[in-house]
Amino acid sequence: MNLVRREGFVTALRQGILWYSTAQKEPSLEAAEVLAQRVADAVDHTIDKLLRRPGAGVVWPHRLGYRFSLVKKPFDRWLIFYRLPDPMTIELVDITRGERDLPKRVK
Repeated sequence: MNLVRREGFVTALRQGILWYSTAQKEPSLEAAEVLAQRVADAVDHTIDKLLRRPGAGVVWPHRLGYRFSLVKKPFDRWLIFYRLPDPMTIELVDITRGERDLPKRVK
C-alpha cells in the first residue's frame, strides 16, 4: 500500500503537535516534548491501522470519496481525513480537531 501525505496534512499535523506541546501548559520542556511524542505516536498508530484496513474509516458525506478516522485514544478528538485514489494508495488529506467547522475545513 502506498501512502501519500498532502502538504496540508503535514502542516496541520505539525501545528497540532505544536499546539499540544505549548497550549497544554506542561510544567517543563521535557514534559511538553513527551506529550508531543505521544501525539505523534498516536497518529502513527492510526495511520498504520489505515494501511492495514483502508476501508475501515467512516465515509465523509460532505465530500465524495473522502473518509475519516479518529486518532488513537486519548487523542481521539483529532480526525485524520483521507481518500483512496486507487486500490493501492491512501492519500492523507488533513488532520484536525473535531470541534472545527469540518465541512468548510476539509476540501
